[in-house]
Amino acid sequence: MRIAYFTNTYPRATDTFIQREVKGLRDRGIDVLTYSVRRTGSDHDVGPDVVEEKRRTDYLLPVNPFALLLDNIRMVAFRPGRYLKALQLAWRTSRPGVRGHIYQMFYFQEAVMLALRLEKHGVSHIHNHLGDTSGTVTMLASELSGIGYSITIHGPHIFFDPLHWALREKAARSRFIACISHFCKSQMMLFTDERDWARFRIVHCGIAPDAYAFSEVRPVARKLLYTGRLAVEKGIPVLFESLRTLAKDGYDFQLVLVGDGEDRQRLEALSRELGIDNRVEFAGFRDQNEVREYLRGSDIFILPSFAEGVPVSLMEAMACGVPVIATYVGGIVELVEPEKSGLMVPPSDAVSLAAAISRLLDDYSLRRDLAARGREKVVGEFNLDHELDKLAAFFTDAGAVT
Repeated sequence: MRIAYFTNTYPRATDTFIQREVKGLRDRGIDVLTYSVRRTGSDHDVGPDVVEEKRRTDYLLPVNPFALLLDNIRMVAFRPGRYLKALQLAWRTSRPGVRGHIYQMFYFQEAVMLALRLEKHGVSHIHNHLGDTSGTVTMLASELSGIGYSITIHGPHIFFDPLHWALREKAARSRFIACISHFCKSQMMLFTDERDWARFRIVHCGIAPDAYAFSEVRPVARKLLYTGRLAVEKGIPVLFESLRTLAKDGYDFQLVLVGDGEDRQRLEALSRELGIDNRVEFAGFRDQNEVREYLRGSDIFILPSFAEGVPVSLMEAMACGVPVIATYVGGIVELVEPEKSGLMVPPSDAVSLAAAISRLLDDYSLRRDLAARGREKVVGEFNLDHELDKLAAFFTDAGAVT
């Protein structure tokens, strides 16, 4: 049978975990079609795989207003009951206030377009990643079409306003909910009805360890690396503050930031203001092969986030044998075991972060031990093949595939 993967914007340079998942399911013989509300910009075209995935994806926007009107007429004429129930569901799960209801009507129209395309293409199940606005469209499209759905919930942002994202309703109507960590599962349990907890499944985001060759730790460390979006929740200003301290203490280092985002200009200005701009390189978006090269050339990987799920970027670094430093947020501690597979520091604490970085710069033996155990952790518990086998089994149990 055929399943659909639906997200708000696809394929993004930062969402390689979704692209890997889609490819892995296709390799297992599952027919996966990809749909998205909007197309990514050319800045996300970081490699031929992304460009090809963009070519294969069906986009809802831009829309022809006349065609959309006909879609609604067709829905009302041939399935008035489903149309009215979906409309009531959209109204009931909208954010309070005029603006919230207006936006929900936009999502309802996207659901109409999606439902008709799913039926036309013979899709038997919809799977959504993230669960936010695209999760709302998924739920409404399911109500309109009668096609079952599931959602992979990542967090942490969706847990900041669970009522707005109607988590209780989405969980209750789903075939199953894939949670990327036990922390994620606990938050879903917090914001949903106990009778629906049996729908929750742990499916880690993972990587293919064989794609990340292990590199021996170098005796002298100076190259620091961050990969990810340049956004406020990533805590990069705290990292810069810690680096200013290390520079004053005479440490020799160079930081590379691989990724891009809305905060790039502000961060570039901050690096100049703190006097570390000559030690910081903004590399922008890179394809996966280039990211692997940056990892192989790095000595320490740092993720100073204020909020996270379980970051794939940490898995990639650990698989390559790069010692990691992360913060006690979200489900990170399920991946980075303090003092075993990496170092952990409190979020927002530049002093502790500086101390952790200096500790790794100074201690070759510690870096070597963390690197070895980090690789073991990823291979043992965050192997993409194992997680895809689990996900494929859940699709089968849900009647999505045979």
